[in-house]
Amino acid sequence: MKFDPAKLAPSALAAFILAGNATFTVRSEQTGNRFTFKVRKPSDTSPHFVSVLTGADNENDFSFLGSIFGGKVYSHGSRSKISSESLSAKAAKWVVSKVIKGETLSGCEVWHAGKCGRCGRKLTVPESIETGIGPECATKL
Repeated sequence: MKFDPAKLAPSALAAFILAGNATFTVRSEQTGNRFTFKVRKPSDTSPHFVSVLTGADNENDFSFLGSIFGGKVYSHGSRSKISSESLSAKAAKWVVSKVIKGETLSGCEVWHAGKCGRCGRKLTVPESIETGIGPECATKL
């Protein structure tokens, strides 16, 4: 399901991302680059942990990027194995910082990660989320 940042209130997008178990894909309208992020909050007292999809397993191949403290400040993690200068880290910082400040996202698409209607796997490719069928399953229909 696509979130249209131009139509969705910034507070609604922030509520989704900070809900404690969000997975979403962001795609730049200018470059076409896309990244899938998970934002998790394991307990009421912990910060939110931001990770990026780095492998083929849509459920488990996420790598830690940074944390959101108090729902208001994003910081790249010193324990992250991904450089703060990498494209994915810069994208996470840009998106998360804008969202937690209540600013509108422009120039990108935000997609909520749904599940494939055929196999039930979580979808991360924007075209698959739109159709509800993953790329492998689409070839089998």
